[in-house]
Amino acid sequence: MDPLPTLRDRQKAQTHELIVDAMIEALAAGEMDKITHDALAKRTGVSRQTVYRHFPDRQALLAGLWKRTNSSVLRAPLPNTEAELLAAVPNLFQRFDANAEMVMAVQSTPQGRALRQSVKDRRTQHFRASTAAATKGLTEEEAIMAAAVIQLMTGGQAWIEMRQQWDLTGEQMGVAVGWAVRTLLADLHARNGKPLGEP
Repeated sequence: MDPLPTLRDRQKAQTHELIVDAMIEALAAGEMDKITHDALAKRTGVSRQTVYRHFPDRQALLAGLWKRTNSSVLRAPLPNTEAELLAAVPNLFQRFDANAEMVMAVQSTPQGRALRQSVKDRRTQHFRASTAAATKGLTEEEAIMAAAVIQLMTGGQAWIEMRQQWDLTGEQMGVAVGWAVRTLLADLHARNGKPLGEP
């Protein structure tokens, strides 16, 4: 049985969340330039040293912000397997709907794009892993192409387009994208390494 957290541990966790809350507010307001140690210390009322203790550098700040954004919107880790990918799709876009302001900020502002870029390599690794079985036998280039299309279909840009252009609900998007991803994965398995350009 794990020991109960001490008062100090609880205060540390509260301070951490306070700093992340301030980053979320700055992101939503389009003020990514205010996600600095000094600006966050001023915004939260804690010392600059305290912010540095929780987030030693800019990359750590962005990682903390992405973790919160990802957990509040997705409430699930990035997929590592095909099964995890397929299981995530049905409810994914409903969660985007429920966090529309945050998703729009992450997808449509320079600040949000900078945040997404900060985890580009990690996201790429997860989608490569979740499509690895289906893309087995393809060239490296084509395996990347297939993973890129599937990642795009399950991301915020797809949600924005289906919401603005087609007036679809998150539930409808989940059904449509689930069908599309299953179809693509089935095709990849069936072609068994046959190049993507061939029918």
